[in-house]
Amino acid sequence: MAFGLAAVVLVLLLFTLSVAIATAQEEIVRTVHAHLRDVRRWGGWILIGIGLWLLTLAILAPFFARIFPV
Repeated sequence: MAFGLAAVVLVLLLFTLSVAIATAQEEIVRTVHAHLRDVRRWGGWILIGIGLWLLTLAILAPFFARIFPV
């Protein structure tokens, strides 16, 4: 019953989200186009942050292996 309810809620949420995106698509495109420079700048900073995080995880892998044994 719990899995069935979770599946129904997930389907309803995805359906609602797709309808909201379809109806607001033109406004979203217009807004993103107006702020394209900011979107690119933030995207770049996010990519740099993710890259630094991955490098940190790679460098500190033995430390994390001791803390979280598999």
